[in-house]
Amino acid sequence: MKESKMESLRKAYQEGNTTLNEEHYLFNKAENSGSSLEAWSAFVRNNKSISPKDFNDRLWESFQAKRSRKRKKAVVLVSAAASVLLFVTLFMGNPGQRELSYSEKEALLNQALDMFPNTPQKGMERNIIYENEMIILYTTSD
Repeated sequence: MKESKMESLRKAYQEGNTTLNEEHYLFNKAENSGSSLEAWSAFVRNNKSISPKDFNDRLWESFQAKRSRKRKKAVVLVSAAASVLLFVTLFMGNPGQRELSYSEKEALLNQALDMFPNTPQKGMERNIIYENEMIILYTTSD
């Protein structure tokens, strides 16, 4: 019975389906079984090491330090790119538009009005309601 249990544990171990308790039992009983697992269990016992108590904390701190360094590098890189883009946009992007004279504006307006076929005829009377630099509102009488 013990031999079949050891054999089933050995097969489960080779497939990776054993628990830590089963592995512990298997390695402790392998010397007495005389199987091929004896050399492997001796190797495992001789090379077994215990991790330090604060191992997880030290690992977590090292991960966080690397993560924060990467984040700082990304912030510096994005900031530098934004500064360069702002500089290019402000000083080289738009040199300023030339102000049009009143006659040039009138010529452009007439050209735009000629594009629409339903524009009022030049002889129609127009009553201006509101006028500023950009817009003129008026009414016409038929």
